[in-house]
Amino acid sequence: MNRDALCRTLPLPDGRRLGYAEYGDPQGQPVVYCHGFPGSRLEGQLAHAAARQLHIRLLAIDRPGYGRSDFLPGRTLLDWPLDLGCFADALGLRKFGLLGVSGGAPYALACAALIPERIERFVLVSPLGPGEKSLAGSSSPGLLRFLVHMGRERPRIYFWIGRLLAGLLHYVPDILLRLQSRVASAVDHDILRDADTRAVLQQSGREAFVQKGCGPASDLGIYAENWGFHLQEIRLPGILWQGLADITTPPEIARELAASLPLCRLRLIPEEGHFSLVIRRMHTILADFTAGRNDSFKIESSAG
Repeated sequence: MNRDALCRTLPLPDGRRLGYAEYGDPQGQPVVYCHGFPGSRLEGQLAHAAARQLHIRLLAIDRPGYGRSDFLPGRTLLDWPLDLGCFADALGLRKFGLLGVSGGAPYALACAALIPERIERFVLVSPLGPGEKSLAGSSSPGLLRFLVHMGRERPRIYFWIGRLLAGLLHYVPDILLRLQSRVASAVDHDILRDADTRAVLQQSGREAFVQKGCGPASDLGIYAENWGFHLQEIRLPGILWQGLADITTPPEIARELAASLPLCRLRLIPEEGHFSLVIRRMHTILADFTAGRNDSFKIESSAG
């Protein structure tokens, strides 16, 4: 589909704009898509066909500093539920589902913690968890730990890195994909060879850095700090999907995260990685939003 066909902006009370795109069925059940890191509203293209088949109206929103959403200096994780509440009010959404993918998971959880009355249920896929351990996954822990420590001492380093990557993307449009492929598992490496998938991820990655990398730079700092809420206090039903072949966000992070969420069901998929889980299982993942609302939400393992 045309990447700009359903892309819009919405004004917030403080004068900022949120950029978003709609996918799936315009008359369907509303689900807000929290994009990964680094990503953008264009990432939602990966879920368009499945959302349409399941009659889901998928609303993918750029976080501040990404894509078409205005930058918010000094933002924290707790600012996102306020923005999302205003967004839902403007679209006339009383309640909606939340889908948080990878680096979008903390933002989905913040909404589940702060505006639970607006959320029907949440689904997390290959999520980041709280703290430095989650950032320092098995793919390149030394580099990531270095960035986290440096960022705490010199927070502006994230913005320097963002500007550098934004500049490089003008000359090497697929540099993010190259970096992701170098640290991907075998199953993810195969997925990233697909031309259609590469096109979407390349578009989404470039859109993440159109504001000189301010959005991704802010996220790096936010992920490493205290999130500002307790996972144990989230009493909404949720489902967490995790591939056991994922080396970007390791399964032990998902297990710890699910164990901290009282009403979260954990689904472990042996043969899937970080990217393959989203690409090959999106229909099944989105179907969780259309399942009966009286399900028993207990932690379990699934082979698919």
